[in-house]
This record gives sequence, C-alpha cells and structure tokens, in this order.
Amino acid sequence: MFKKDKRPDNEKELSPAESVDRKTFKAAPNPEKKDEKTIIGEYISIEGNIRGEEDLLIEGSMKGNIEIEKHNFALGPKGRFEGEIQAQNVSISGQMVGNIKTQGKVEITKEADFSGEVKAKSISVGDGAYFKGTIELDREPHRDKELPANASTISIPRVVQ
Repeated sequence: MFKKDKRPDNEKELSPAESVDRKTFKAAPNPEKKDEKTIIGEYISIEGNIRGEEDLLIEGSMKGNIEIEKHNFALGPKGRFEGEIQAQNVSISGQMVGNIKTQGKVEITKEADFSGEVKAKSISVGDGAYFKGTIELDREPHRDKELPANASTISIPRVVQ
C-alpha cells in the first residue's frame, strides 16, 4: 500500500519551507561580541519598547523607550524617534522628541532636530542643529575644597560704596 522512498536522505523531496538553500543560513552570532549592532531600516516603523545588549541604529521611525545602558544608540539622518533613550552614548542626526539619559556623551549633529531633555556627562551640538530643551551635565564627584598645604592664597580687596 505504501512505498518506501528508496532515495538517499540527501535526495529526498523537501517541503517549500525546507527548500531554501541551507548554505545561506549562518549560526547565531556570539552574544559576547562587543561590535554587534542592530539596525532598524528606513522603511521600518516600531511602536513599543526595546531593551538590549548591543548597539542600536534607527534609520526608520519609533515611538517608545529604549534601554541599552551599556551600549550606544544612534538615530540616523532619516530616522524619527519619540520617547526616552537610556544608553552609554547617544548620537542624534534625525528628528527626536523626548529625553536622553546617558552615562557618557550625547552628540546632536548638524542634521538633527531635537526637542527634549538631555542628562549626560558631556554634550556636543553641531552648528546648524535644531535644539530646544534642557541639558543637565553630570559633575565629577566634589573634591575637598581645601587648598593643598603648599598653595598660597590671594586676597582681593573689596570696594565698599
């Protein structure tokens, strides 16, 4: 009633899903690599939150929050983002409305259109960029305000009227 297929395993018919050339698939990348980057393309739109352990570049649009605190975030020139970003370093070249919190540097490039709040250790705003918002720069821990023993003090007289 049923005939056994006498072809070797490597010659058996594959379903349409299996017929894709298996050589085009590669093993999943090693998650420990430091140079991994996810790119959200120009024609992709996301609404929701992203958490991750690798760098992220958005060329498309997104509304939501991003948490990649130990990695870098970039918004490309055609990218649009609305929400909050928490990353190690942030570079904005597109249009963004929202807040940025970093442990490192924020770069607002000359192509950027930014409205929101920035909290970082340092910031650069390119000539020609649009920036409307507030900036809070983290300070280094306060050192003791006493002068060293070998330092001299200068007195400046005050004029009283």
